[in-house]
Amino acid sequence: MKLARIAALAAAAAAGCALIASPAAKAPRLVVRQPPLPISESYPQPSEPRDPVKQAVLERINADRHKADLPPVAWDERVSLVADRFCADQIHDRTHGHFLTNGIPPYARTAFGGVFGMQAENAVLWRTTAPTFQESAVNLALSGQESMMAEVPPNDGHRQTILDREATHVGVGYAMEKGDFRMAQEFLTRRLQSLSVEPAPDDPSVVVFRGRMVEHRQIRFVTIAREPAPRTLPRSVVNARDSYTYPSPAQAYVPVGEKSFHVVDTVTEDRIRLEANRGFSFRFAPPSAALWTFVFYASGDRDRPRPGGLAVLWVEEAGRP
Repeated sequence: MKLARIAALAAAAAAGCALIASPAAKAPRLVVRQPPLPISESYPQPSEPRDPVKQAVLERINADRHKADLPPVAWDERVSLVADRFCADQIHDRTHGHFLTNGIPPYARTAFGGVFGMQAENAVLWRTTAPTFQESAVNLALSGQESMMAEVPPNDGHRQTILDREATHVGVGYAMEKGDFRMAQEFLTRRLQSLSVEPAPDDPSVVVFRGRMVEHRQIRFVTIAREPAPRTLPRSVVNARDSYTYPSPAQAYVPVGEKSFHVVDTVTEDRIRLEANRGFSFRFAPPSAALWTFVFYASGDRDRPRPGGLAVLWVEEAGRP
């Protein structure tokens, strides 16, 4: 085989053929499509909804949680506005459930809106063949809450979301147009006092995360999951989906120096720099175009790490339409 190879090269040279090595293909430049960077959020200040429908639903949620011996959830105005837009877009899209035809998952939708709590969504749909509803928006919303609380195991996902012990906040959004009513409840677990996401000043292809945990919590690790970028979905596919799940992480970051700390089922690296007063930071260089989901795990001195925050990056090749 070696002699044949030499002979072939000699024949090519004799024929005047130039043998030139092909240049390595240049890697495409990657950019963050969503969310718009830089972006940041701080732990929301205490507030109450100004809308009577949202106020009624918040009160009912906390009454149902009280009956289950659970603490109340606080109002979250920012995620409520994200839910409002989602409900209005659903009516326009003629879709129902947790997705729109743009294919963006619910946890990415809230994160793209700059809401960095760990998210779980309930969605309600009421339709009538009449030109308009006879019931008020308040009654429709409360009927939706009642129907979710009436669920029984094992088909009680909405009820479990309402009664999640880890939830700290909720935002309610709704839209009503003619004979179409939509409501979304966005439950959040917030353990981040603040989080900012921005391009690195020395390299715009690298993303820098800087955050701070709430009092009595410390960052323990961050998981990173990759899934295909969102794509437009047919309405029939969207309406056939009645649930969603988070992607499974394959990568994790732990504090610098904790090389013996391994997050199960992930490639674990010590990349998180701890700072004073519960602060932390890390850099992430997206290796490929995808939807990248970051879940922030925190714990107190004696409890196990639990999800307490979330961020999502939609990364694509530069120049894509």
